[in-house]
Amino acid sequence: MGCTMCRNEDPPPPKEPWESPLERKARRHREKVEAHKAAQKKVIEAYDPHKDPNASGDPFKTLFVGRISYDTTEKKLKREFEVFGSIKKVRMVYDQKGKPRGYAFIEFDHERDLKNAYKQGDGKKIDGRRVMVDVERGRTVEGWLPRRLGGGRGPGRQGKPAKKKQRRLAETTEKLKEKEKEEKKEKKEKDKGEKDKGKEKEKAKEKDDDRKDRRDREKEKERSKEKEKDKEKDRKDRDKEKEKDKDKERKRERSRSRDRDRRK
Repeated sequence: MGCTMCRNEDPPPPKEPWESPLERKARRHREKVEAHKAAQKKVIEAYDPHKDPNASGDPFKTLFVGRISYDTTEKKLKREFEVFGSIKKVRMVYDQKGKPRGYAFIEFDHERDLKNAYKQGDGKKIDGRRVMVDVERGRTVEGWLPRRLGGGRGPGRQGKPAKKKQRRLAETTEKLKEKEKEEKKEKKEKDKGEKDKGKEKEKAKEKDDDRKDRRDREKEKERSKEKEKDKEKDRKDRDKEKEKDKDKERKRERSRSRDRDRRK
């Protein structure tokens, strides 16, 4: 008995937290994202493109070239961009294993050549791929971050659409405009129909009110006629009563005169 009471007085064991497989997966993913953000924050704080030993030369004369084919060499890239002006240096970026990462930096001798290459070189086809060009932003734009740190250039310049695409776009726009016009027309007709219905209802209501007023006036006339008839009848009755009273008075006078004659 005493042992049973001792067992009852012992506190229950702590309840172990349980989570479903989906909750566990979501928790692990959340932890990974938070750890990555914390590590990336440290890298962003330490990022300084001006202290990069590989980034040399004048940044205002340096052109960034992206989306390069992995088969393209520095010589081929230099030959393709020499049409815009004399090139001082070409630096292709490689990873730790020595494989190209698909972008490079080209430094021109003159700034005007950089501007020409920036205006005319975007979309240039080299080894079967159309490259994307931009100015070097790391050392020229304050607060800019590369794509690996959550920044990047963005969608870039949008090229002029093809004639076929322009025609399709114009047709789609025209159809949308026609549809909007039809919808507006239908709405206008609907509103007009509703207004007409409202007007018809008002007219019908006015007609009903007129009929009602006419009936009320006719009833009033009939009532007044009946009143006049009753008054006329009462007058006639009063006249008859008066005549009767006069006749009675005459008869009395006659009888009195007879009585007087008899007494004489």
